[in-house]
Amino acid sequence: MATNLAGGVNLGQLNACVLRAARLNSNCAPTGGVNGGIVTAALMTLTADPDTDEGQVFEPKTACGSYLYTYEDDPVVKRYNLSGEIGLFDWEMMALLFGGNLILGRAAGSFNGKAIGYSDKTFGAAPSNGVYLEVIVQNVLPGAGVCIGTGSTAAPVATGYIFGRCKLVPGQTMFENDVKRVTFSGRANQNPNLFNGPWNDYPGSTYIPTSPLVRVGYSQAEYDAITAAIGAGYKDLPAGS
Repeated sequence: MATNLAGGVNLGQLNACVLRAARLNSNCAPTGGVNGGIVTAALMTLTADPDTDEGQVFEPKTACGSYLYTYEDDPVVKRYNLSGEIGLFDWEMMALLFGGNLILGRAAGSFNGKAIGYSDKTFGAAPSNGVYLEVIVQNVLPGAGVCIGTGSTAAPVATGYIFGRCKLVPGQTMFENDVKRVTFSGRANQNPNLFNGPWNDYPGSTYIPTSPLVRVGYSQAEYDAITAAIGAGYKDLPAGS
């Protein structure tokens, strides 16, 4: 049987050019609507380390010391442990990713009603519903680089790594003779209620699968629409998926 891969080729990947995040409601579905997400090109690093359960191992022995049989359950990925760095300080982005509160300029000041700071979430605050997180990397074609082609033979030009439900906290802050970064850590779990995603642009034939990590390819037109939304601060999203 011939391959059914889009474009009929294997792809390389490099760079992480876009980070998208969106609020989730109490049912873990994307909240959508006004100020529902962020799209940034300021991601510097993100590490996703699988937290696995190796599965139960059974090795019963006879009274004479011989093995009767061995059996091992399949190992499974329970969740991903995340850590990363973002190179720009966007107060609205931090409020969306970590909870906490925006600080708005005072009425008689220079920045009346504008977001001028952020304060961490307190330990008496209500539990978070978490966020949708997606890192989008570039694809390359062996021997052809980014010249992936068009039409029916085209391959996806980018791959989105979707972490369906993440709970993140800000990380270490360093004050030194160096650039400052927004560091963070957290966990990503599976989410059964992502549907078509916060932007209603999931390219698969079904809803986003229930999985701790989903990988999906985007066409050139789909990727162009994603990158067109890059910018500072909150982004309005469709009302629902």
